[in-house]
Amino acid sequence: MDYLLRRLFRTAARRGLGGEHWAWFLIAGAAYLLRRARSKDQRLVTSSRLVPGDRLLITVRDRSDRSVEAAAHHEPA
Repeated sequence: MDYLLRRLFRTAARRGLGGEHWAWFLIAGAAYLLRRARSKDQRLVTSSRLVPGDRLLITVRDRSDRSVEAAAHHEPA
């Protein structure tokens, strides 16, 4: 479903910018809003591309723990 909404948004935006008809902007806006509403279900925090040699450290902690705030402000040397 996300693929179809993304494709509809891109096509409608391209046609709207191309001057075909102003209604394409409305279609692009509706597709954008639908994609945003659907993405709230997905809890993506960050996204980045990794290349060979990169390291990724994932730490899971309880948000109610006060030490999380302290650790977020003090990176280990």
